[in-house]
Amino acid sequence: MKKKVVVCHSQVPFVHGGAELLVSSLITELKKRDYNTEIVALPFKWYPNDQLIQSAMNWKFIDLSESNGEKIDLVIGTKFPSYGINHNNKVTWLVHQFRQVYDLFGTQYSQYDYSPESLSIKELIYRYDTNSLSESKKIFTIAQNTTDRLKKYNSIDSEVLYHPPKHVGFYYCNNFDNYILSVGRLDKLKRVDLLIESLQYTNSNIKCLIAGEGPERETLERLTSKLGLTDRVTFLGFVEDKQLLELYANCLAVYFAPYDEDYGYVTLEAFLSSKPVITLVDAGGVLEFVKEGVNGFVLTNSDEISVKINYMYQNKHVAKEFGNVGYDMVKHISWENVIDRLTETIR
Repeated sequence: MKKKVVVCHSQVPFVHGGAELLVSSLITELKKRDYNTEIVALPFKWYPNDQLIQSAMNWKFIDLSESNGEKIDLVIGTKFPSYGINHNNKVTWLVHQFRQVYDLFGTQYSQYDYSPESLSIKELIYRYDTNSLSESKKIFTIAQNTTDRLKKYNSIDSEVLYHPPKHVGFYYCNNFDNYILSVGRLDKLKRVDLLIESLQYTNSNIKCLIAGEGPERETLERLTSKLGLTDRVTFLGFVEDKQLLELYANCLAVYFAPYDEDYGYVTLEAFLSSKPVITLVDAGGVLEFVKEGVNGFVLTNSDEISVKINYMYQNKHVAKEFGNVGYDMVKHISWENVIDRLTETIR
């Protein structure tokens, strides 16, 4: 009889990003290996505070020990707060915790400060995470950056399991056209505004294509208009898979400089397309792959972005060399090891 595996996921309705891609890909890969697999997803809302607490506690009261009289062999928790599920064979593959009370606490990226209410929420989430994650038979993460955070804030050890992006096997390199590509959800953490601002100091032949939707789109469009760059910056919105592969295949380079990213599919997608990556020194998980002057540029401040864009425009052979090095660095990453490790406790 096939082993039954449930993948637990907390879903913000109408928001689909890297975590959602990870979960759907994980389900696909488990089914390929003959596991009977389902997603159990609960809606997640982090505001106001009582909704955040409710979203976390909902997972504590779900019984996934069996379904329709048949045993569920394994549950896999992913992002906060789905790993709060109770099961005698729980494994966590941590996408990310509720970063607003961890590394983002007290910054412009968090709604929490040092008020008594914020501190009480912070303490509650710390306890929830430490207790819930400690119940896992095994704890894995999607990136070294995530592992380091878990150790720093919760004193919990974990192992990194890198996985490939959705279209692995279909990325390709075609040309090095005169555009910088940005891919991903448009929110403040992704810092797409820095790319747009830098474009005004680059050769006028260089354009910027931005693929993705998100709450910051209108703000970014206003910035583009204010700087007089509407003829050089194009907002593509959501793009279909074939177009995304083409965008990667023909760009000069990929800009991906989020603040302290967990993992970042964009890095791997760029390298699998043999394209260099421009990022910043505080980009987090991106730096596990991008190496300064080897397969891209790791910049200490945003003023350098335009300088490096111009450099690659003038030296496309360097962009090509960097892209090839990037490809060699990530081409070995596959799902085989991920599935083997996640299912160890039922084999």
